[in-house]
Amino acid sequence: MTRKDKRTLCLLGLLSIVSVFLFTTHVFGNRVDWYSQHVVIGDALRHAIRSEGTLFPTYIKELMGGGNIYHFSYYGYLRPDILIGALLIHIDMQTIIIAYSVLMMTLSVLCCYIFLRQHTKDENICIFVSLLVLLSSIFFHSHKQIMFVNYMPFLFLALISIEKKNFLAFTLCGSLIVLHSYFYCIGCFIVCFIYFLYRHPGEWKKLFVSYILIVLLTAILTIPTLLVILGNGKSGAPTQLASLFIPSLNLKGLLYSEYGCGLTYISYILLVLALSDKQLQKLSAVCLVSFYSPFVWFIMNGFLYARSKIMLVFIPLVAYIMCMMFVKIKEGNIKLSKYSLVLLIIPVFFIKYPLLAFIDCLFVILLLLQKRKNLIYAYLVIPLLVVSCTNCPSSFYQPKKYEKNVSQLVRRNKIVTAADLTTRQNVNQTYGNRIKRVSGYTSTNNKYYNTFLFDTLRIPIPTNNRVAQNDTDNIFYLRTLGIDTVISKRQAPYGYSLKDQAKKIKLYQSNTALPQAYATSSLMSEKQFKQLSYPYTLDTLMNCAIVNKGNSHYKSQFVEENPGFKKSYHIKNKQKIELTLKRQTNNEIVVLECDIVNNRPEKGVSITVNGMKNKLASITNPYYHPHTHFTFVTTTNQLKVSLSKGNYLIKNIKMHTLPASALNQKVDALKIKKTFHVLEGNIHVSKDGYFITRIPYEKGYRLYVDNKEVNIEKVNQAFIGCPISEGSHQVKITFSPPGYTLACITSGAGVILLIIFYVYGRSYLNG
Repeated sequence: MTRKDKRTLCLLGLLSIVSVFLFTTHVFGNRVDWYSQHVVIGDALRHAIRSEGTLFPTYIKELMGGGNIYHFSYYGYLRPDILIGALLIHIDMQTIIIAYSVLMMTLSVLCCYIFLRQHTKDENICIFVSLLVLLSSIFFHSHKQIMFVNYMPFLFLALISIEKKNFLAFTLCGSLIVLHSYFYCIGCFIVCFIYFLYRHPGEWKKLFVSYILIVLLTAILTIPTLLVILGNGKSGAPTQLASLFIPSLNLKGLLYSEYGCGLTYISYILLVLALSDKQLQKLSAVCLVSFYSPFVWFIMNGFLYARSKIMLVFIPLVAYIMCMMFVKIKEGNIKLSKYSLVLLIIPVFFIKYPLLAFIDCLFVILLLLQKRKNLIYAYLVIPLLVVSCTNCPSSFYQPKKYEKNVSQLVRRNKIVTAADLTTRQNVNQTYGNRIKRVSGYTSTNNKYYNTFLFDTLRIPIPTNNRVAQNDTDNIFYLRTLGIDTVISKRQAPYGYSLKDQAKKIKLYQSNTALPQAYATSSLMSEKQFKQLSYPYTLDTLMNCAIVNKGNSHYKSQFVEENPGFKKSYHIKNKQKIELTLKRQTNNEIVVLECDIVNNRPEKGVSITVNGMKNKLASITNPYYHPHTHFTFVTTTNQLKVSLSKGNYLIKNIKMHTLPASALNQKVDALKIKKTFHVLEGNIHVSKDGYFITRIPYEKGYRLYVDNKEVNIEKVNQAFIGCPISEGSHQVKITFSPPGYTLACITSGAGVILLIIFYVYGRSYLNG
């Protein structure tokens, strides 16, 4: 590398950092995904490392009632920034992630330049294409969904390693890709394979050995995570197989869209022109087919869904083709067929903003026809405008004043488990692991727990999917899951009283919620429970433990009543109304139900009653779920109802009431000890029965009573428990993720093989 190249790299690095200050209006991050997922989950993961005292923690107590840490591992819990965060525990995780994201974005641009310089001596072309890469979706997702792009510098380095036939370096780069982005690594390796076949088709054995080493080295992450995914699945709208074979003529995987490469029309024109070049036509054809074909997206997304965001991994290949085509155009070695002309204008008719695309297309053509080489930089105005639009001020994270108030309340009060109702974005927030949450968001959540929340308790679904397990002031949710503290801007939930307040944020507490673990002799069998319909299941859960064999004769105290409403309502306009129940409720819990018939399924429906929101997503939403039965729980006969705009029918309205006295269940609570185990403590059982926890059931747990292992059963439809006899007992629960031992052995073997290859086989892998 020449001294001039080093100066250029410094310039590109500086421009990358300047772009952050140029486009960022608040914090270089996004509230919806960046903060609520990457920042707060990263914070929880680094605290898990600290609490277990290992770089490879297995359990996270603070989210979703506790569970396998590999439910969150696809966010990259072995990423360097997470490990650095565990070391620098007193530095805010937000600061660490911002610094690391800017570093990864900058390195992506620098590595792109180095990669392109391997193929041409024209520095200007390499700089121009590298700047196009900077102004692609890489910038957007560096402050949005960082796992979509944080692997990019290592992908460029992997391609550089292939070019130099340094497969040892490729192995290390490939391993870093996996650790940074579990879901995008397969797409990255497909891109590497395509480039390898293009450059070195005769040396596939070395690439195969490298892939095997990568699989072995990263097994500590991939095997347990894969078992979690296979055991629980992912939520989303079902893929229509026929749609996979309909070409995406708008090229959203390549042009303009931030959920694609986010490049401008110049990239498409050069890809089409490359079809006429003997050297590049096969590579270009593969890229174009991939961008046009939802079936390819479906394969690269692991057969989960056909979404164009996976095409981000093609940015290095597109950058390479663009660079080489600029060189050939400059040398005059370019031919244009009549078929290419037709192909060039197809997307203009299908892109969301065809006029802008047409202007962009004309700009590119004029640029390519001129002979002054430095005029090429004038085109950067177009991607700059695109980045300005996709990174508007509202897309950046702006800290809210109330968040400081919530943090103050958490620090000032003794809290075991909290429900935060101030915002739906903080479902993973543990405030530095000061509190435990039963809420959480991860695409690979526990299927039993998810079913319990949304099908048994039927808590409201306020978002587009049922993956996000949001807190709610549903009294059955609060008491069943042992939530002792509620933080809210609204009035106190039933049974909770004001304990503290910071401006408009209130902290309520109650001592009537069920303990985190307890023993009870009031048992109902699964068979009996399944014969009950909603809402008669709710107070039954509050008064009985649901086990394999039980004989409780508890009879639900819910009573169905006439709410005094019409049988159905046809809603077209957005409106807010106030309704009054037919009779005055007195110290009673009211459950309201209704069915939704959406006459415009392409538009979502939302209904809010006394602050409790239910939403039916648009059928076009990728996370669509047919949530058409809405439920609301309240304790007042005055209803404040907000109805969204649309064309839908509200029908089958039902009302049930329950006396509050029905919730007073007496149990024997576990006295919990502070320990590194999942749960440990002493309990005095007054009568033979069952030991019940709120820990969601899954494989990997071991339960000991008086130091003797007992068989774990699934109780209350979703949690772990076991029979327990009268008397005093010591209880301990441990956890080891399924596949974890195999993963450790496999990764250990990978490290040993890598050392052997480094010492004895470098000539083979690097030759």
